[in-house]
Amino acid sequence: MLIGDLDRRIIIEFPSVASNSYGEVAVDSWIEYRTVWAKVEWVGGSETNETDKITATTKVDFYIRNLDLDSFVSGSAAATMSHRIKFTSEGVAKYYYLHNVEQIEGRERFLKITTEQKD
Repeated sequence: MLIGDLDRRIIIEFPSVASNSYGEVAVDSWIEYRTVWAKVEWVGGSETNETDKITATTKVDFYIRNLDLDSFVSGSAAATMSHRIKFTSEGVAKYYYLHNVEQIEGRERFLKITTEQKD
């Protein structure tokens, strides 16, 4: 991969969680972790009927330069999957939820982030 392929801006966000009076933990808000350059690759999508509602799913891979994995992943896969990516295309911001993060091209140069977005 060439560095020039990273031609889109994305924002990586992580959730701020809070507990209510019953002790239930819920996402209170999203906090911007980092804005980075990325290559965006649309992988595919599908439509399903979930509880009498048609849901469209879009799968997108984002390629970015390697971040400090310890702070990005926070030492566990669960922390990785709690992040999301905000990507604005044609003036419309959409949120993509992480499914997998892997290092590619050796020497820990790039990360491939596999995501999914539902409408």
